[in-house]
Amino acid sequence: MHESGIGVRKSFVTIMKTGRAIARTGAVMLLMTGAVMAEKEGAMSRIAAQETTYESVVMPFLSTYCISCHDEDKSKGDVTLHDISGDLAAGKDIDLWNTVLKQLELSEMPPAKAKNQPTAGEIENVVGWINAELNKSGNVAKLYHQLESPSFGNLVSHEKLFSGEIKTKPFSPARLWRVSEKVFDNVKSEYGVDVEKIRQPFILDDKKGIRDYANLLFADSAVVEVLMANAGYCVDELMEKDKAVKALANGSPSTEQLGGAVSQLFKRVVFRDPSQEEIDKYLGLYQGSAKEGGNAEALRVMLMAVMLHPESVYRLEIGLGEEDSHGRRLLSPTELAYSIAYALTDSRPDSALVQAAEAGKLKTKEDVREQVSRILADESIDKPRILRFFQEFFNYNQAHKIFKDEKRSGGFHYYGEDFPRMYERDADFFVMNILARDKDVFRQLLLSDEYFILNRQTFRNTVYDFYLRNKASIDRAEMTEEKTQELLKSLRLKNWQELNVKYNLHNFNKGFDGSSDAIKEIARQKIEWNDKKAAKKELIEGMEYIYSKYPMVYDLGDDEQNFLLPQPYKRPNRAGMLTHPAWLIAFSLNDHTDPIRRGKWIRERLLAGLVPDVPITVDATIPVDNHKTLRERLTVTEKQECWRCHEKMNPLGHPFEIYDDFGRYRLDEFLDKLPKVNGQYPTKPVNATGALTGSGDKNLDGEVKDALELIKKLAAADRVRQSMIRHAFRYYMGRNEMLSDSVTLREADKAYLESGGSFKALVVSLLTSDSFLYRKTL
Repeated sequence: MHESGIGVRKSFVTIMKTGRAIARTGAVMLLMTGAVMAEKEGAMSRIAAQETTYESVVMPFLSTYCISCHDEDKSKGDVTLHDISGDLAAGKDIDLWNTVLKQLELSEMPPAKAKNQPTAGEIENVVGWINAELNKSGNVAKLYHQLESPSFGNLVSHEKLFSGEIKTKPFSPARLWRVSEKVFDNVKSEYGVDVEKIRQPFILDDKKGIRDYANLLFADSAVVEVLMANAGYCVDELMEKDKAVKALANGSPSTEQLGGAVSQLFKRVVFRDPSQEEIDKYLGLYQGSAKEGGNAEALRVMLMAVMLHPESVYRLEIGLGEEDSHGRRLLSPTELAYSIAYALTDSRPDSALVQAAEAGKLKTKEDVREQVSRILADESIDKPRILRFFQEFFNYNQAHKIFKDEKRSGGFHYYGEDFPRMYERDADFFVMNILARDKDVFRQLLLSDEYFILNRQTFRNTVYDFYLRNKASIDRAEMTEEKTQELLKSLRLKNWQELNVKYNLHNFNKGFDGSSDAIKEIARQKIEWNDKKAAKKELIEGMEYIYSKYPMVYDLGDDEQNFLLPQPYKRPNRAGMLTHPAWLIAFSLNDHTDPIRRGKWIRERLLAGLVPDVPITVDATIPVDNHKTLRERLTVTEKQECWRCHEKMNPLGHPFEIYDDFGRYRLDEFLDKLPKVNGQYPTKPVNATGALTGSGDKNLDGEVKDALELIKKLAAADRVRQSMIRHAFRYYMGRNEMLSDSVTLREADKAYLESGGSFKALVVSLLTSDSFLYRKTL
């Protein structure tokens, strides 16, 4: 990195001290976020909490609606309220009051079946008093922090969200949203330097589930440090290689020249023109730095400050449009342009979005609908976030992280093939095929038996066949756009950049750029394999080994074990993603299946249920008994103290025991810890019976014989469809739903049903909803 008399560290200090938001990227964003939270908490603390309120408001409320079920005699749910202390500000009964607050805020109590129900005003008064007293005691309500966490998304009543009883106008809280690590990787090329030397500043979160929550991701000091190092490197490159910038550094630039340099870099990094006020701040930073370090160093500091602009890390969603009668503010056209782009792509707004914003054609719901529909319909626009939703929802892209013993698995890696990653890729194609049809999407994801069975040999064969059909023109290096698109379509790709992702070709053929030379190279290799005995023998032996391992998970017969099968290929004993090997492996353990986690996933993701975390005092070790199946050993979870939670998971997970931890269909479980008998491990029949509860339909709830019957029932449940819509909401809104989002969710459900199960229609509904368009400070 460039050094001078003033020193790099001093340059960083200068940047951090000058120009307010220009350089204080992380700090400013954290302060602004803190201000929003402080305003929320301050509003609570301003609620009157006189000593008489407890006696005149709170106790009468508890006596009327609560104590009849929660006194010393009944104490339902182990909660008693008859002697609860009103001295909450002194720290008494904190946990109990938090419980009361949670029940009231989530409309869980009084129960819906109770004849005597409080009014909204009565609830608001009690909630206000509790919050004010909690603030006095220094204990801000736990509930509000929980409601912001992905793991507590289902706390909000599913029934109330979809019943239609809530008419509140939807909105999202005013907020700052850090760009994702995917966006950062995508915009690095805009800097105009060697992008490989620009470090990813954000910690890549590989936790399962929807991850990109606006209020959980911040640029801390470590992130700012990396951003500064990146800025320093980029500016050094510009000053060395860009003739215009180099001339400014070596000369005595005028104010106009400096302003022009700021504007050019600003547009490349921030993606918009700077205001005159912003230009003046940068010029002021230059002038202050020049007095201490000279012209070149001052130019460096100024350009680094441009690259550290907050908008390179955060986007503001505070609602700069007009305020309506409900206290909500519409996002401004610029805010909407970024929100739409980041919702669908990993890129900043394209030219059409920018032009629409600048022309005042991004101010209404219909304007937004037009732009969202345009992007969804344009196949030339890469929309990776659509597939990523299903990856994060189903979590099948985590299969490669589950360690499988090589000896036990018979080898999960051979000839460069990584079986779990191959299954993940197959699952991607399974999803994309259903999305391409865009009909009855959620049911098809749960029920379809049409699978893709792909590997790199499939790719070689496809390209080779294409080469033979077009040999003459390819040999002349004539690859027309029409022919290029034909090959892409046969590979089910939109562009060549997808190859490394879809076919894992990072080191294969030194990359594949779609050129005629690359096509000929693959064809040449295929010809060599056919011509050379040694190469052919090696290929056959290798592929025979892969045939013996890869297809076994799909239960292919001897006559099916080749990779020229029609794609997609129907498979028996399979139903959708939950029986796909990628999902089954992702929800397995190192050496056995995991019915508990499989059941937990179904309860939380498909049935909108809640399963508490395992208490730290509980020993969750599964007993060892080599003569018993896993299910027999899991009977330990059926003890009274365990079953309260496990009854929500085990009956949903046990039906999947018809698949082993490699995703293979089975009727018997190998007891592979016992000695072999006649060369074979002893076995026991699989017990895959279970039960569906909590579907919301009494005709569907009940016992099931195996996973296939369970999945069929799940696919028929309205609650399952609605739960998937709730997760789509979280993904595109970057937060958990609130009760006030009820209208948005019901409209999204309606749009999905009326369109015949179109995921595109669902996305359009969500991205044109009031929850997406409006902001309000809580």
